[in-house]
Amino acid sequence: MSVSMTPCTSGRFRSRPRGADSSGRPVCPGREAGGRRAARTGGFTLIELVVATSIFLVVISAAYALFSSSRGIASRGEARSELFQNARAAIKMIEDDLRGAVMSGSAYDTGFVGTQGGTPAEPLDTIDLYSVNTHAMNLAAAQQQTQLLTAQPVDLKIDLSRVSYWIEQGTNPIKARGLVRMRQTLLSAVTPPVVNDDTVEEISRDIVNMSFRYYDTAWELSWDSTQQNVLPQAVEVTLYVQGEWRGQKSVEKFTSRFYLPVAAVTPKAKTQTAAPKK
Repeated sequence: MSVSMTPCTSGRFRSRPRGADSSGRPVCPGREAGGRRAARTGGFTLIELVVATSIFLVVISAAYALFSSSRGIASRGEARSELFQNARAAIKMIEDDLRGAVMSGSAYDTGFVGTQGGTPAEPLDTIDLYSVNTHAMNLAAAQQQTQLLTAQPVDLKIDLSRVSYWIEQGTNPIKARGLVRMRQTLLSAVTPPVVNDDTVEEISRDIVNMSFRYYDTAWELSWDSTQQNVLPQAVEVTLYVQGEWRGQKSVEKFTSRFYLPVAAVTPKAKTQTAAPKK
């Protein structure tokens, strides 16, 4: 069988057996008989690969940005929630002690004294009072029960204690820092409180500032029951809690107000006493 070189429309030649195409027309590479282009069976062009890769990168970048933003918001929320929990626990402790404040009138009662300190921007107020502590009362009851059951002497503590709150910044020789509380349960007129690691309790190192306000007929920045001979009707406490998020420190303020049950009356319940009938 002889072979001839038949020219194609593109100018190229293709070797084929003579008589392969019944019509005698040339068959070019990539075309079927009859002039139709042959269908591609597989593979992508370079342009298709570049376009697909670009679209994929855009989608992945958008998804990562959304994920990173959501993660940052969640992390910020967790950090602020931790600050809130620290402040709430500290305010609860202060509230329990202040709600139990009393004026015992005994020789060792130094009164309810709130002192202003620091600056308006960074307050360092202190408070010192005598309080009936329900936790101490429950502890005393448990100790008495233990003494009855075991017939062993137990060191019983009274439910009345002297309580002090302040912001410790290293001025005293103790390890505690931040908001601290000192509770003195062995009360004596000749035994002043001793500030050491055994008597001072660290509440939170994250609380860096604290301020109080006291209400009688108006809000006051300080209070001294030894001069006024009365307890405040209400107390407002503001704690400044310091937190850190992504290497940046920030301070959040948390404020709470509560009434003192032992005080004479609350501002809303205050009424004039009717004159007795003759």
